[in-house]
Amino acid sequence: MDGSLSLSASLIKIKLSDICAILGCEYMGEDFLVDGFNLSNRKIESQCVISYCESIKYLKYTCQNSKIKALIISPELYHSLSQDDKKRFSIILSQHPEQTFYKLFIQLVSTGIYPKYDWKTETEDVIIESGAVIESGVVFGKNVVIGHNSIIKSGSIIGNNVTIGCCSVIGGDGFQLIKEVDGNMCIPHVGRVFIGDNVSIGDNTTVSKSLFEGFTWIGKSTKIDNHVHIAHNCIIADNCVLTANCVLFGSCELKQNVWIAPHSTIMNRVVVGENSFIGAASFVIKNVKPGSKMFGVPAQNINI
Repeated sequence: MDGSLSLSASLIKIKLSDICAILGCEYMGEDFLVDGFNLSNRKIESQCVISYCESIKYLKYTCQNSKIKALIISPELYHSLSQDDKKRFSIILSQHPEQTFYKLFIQLVSTGIYPKYDWKTETEDVIIESGAVIESGVVFGKNVVIGHNSIIKSGSIIGNNVTIGCCSVIGGDGFQLIKEVDGNMCIPHVGRVFIGDNVSIGDNTTVSKSLFEGFTWIGKSTKIDNHVHIAHNCIIADNCVLTANCVLFGSCELKQNVWIAPHSTIMNRVVVGENSFIGAASFVIKNVKPGSKMFGVPAQNINI
């Protein structure tokens, strides 16, 4: 693959004051160079991000995250901040912080500030079967096969010796929404997908790109069956196996050598330890220790 391709998380560089000027809102505190939006309960790779908090329950976690520099918060929660935190954060006050956060993000995306992966995709070492769609700005390694009617979305990175079956979609938007009075609002995604060397992906499988930054990541030599869904921001390490009809909710993580049997579901933000096995039709709702054998709904470890 092209060694010049950046795997940096940061996608934007814009002053907080410029953001607020574009969007017609005000802030309190210092101006600084924003390099991303993100949620306080996500792994944040950028260094100076805007986030939000709506609950006293999560306020302490937000305050402990040194990468959050600007905070959208209600006037009531603002008064719960310590004097040090009031000085540390730049503050945007809102009666509805979550809605304000996502509306700011959507409006900023609409300005075109986020990068567009619009270079010509090189496909010299790629077998592209009939009906497949390869968008601009995709990076391919060598010896890649894309099956009939599959779609590889802009910005995706596909390693060497990768096979993707028929009717699969790599790099589409994930599913993130917020509720409003007049209906639900879907949130655009600006991240990407990275697929390592020697990965195989079956038919009718979807791998969603990350929401705010970085990659949904599939490690080398991982094998993925048909009808699998991998949601935004998932991290799958090397040598994992995902069999038919399993579902990974957003931001979950599989360590090395995890095997997931058919029809299993991993809840969002769950971490499955290395060398673990998830039995068929299991529903995993909490972190899994390395070497576990999980079965049932909810899944329980029988290897104890």
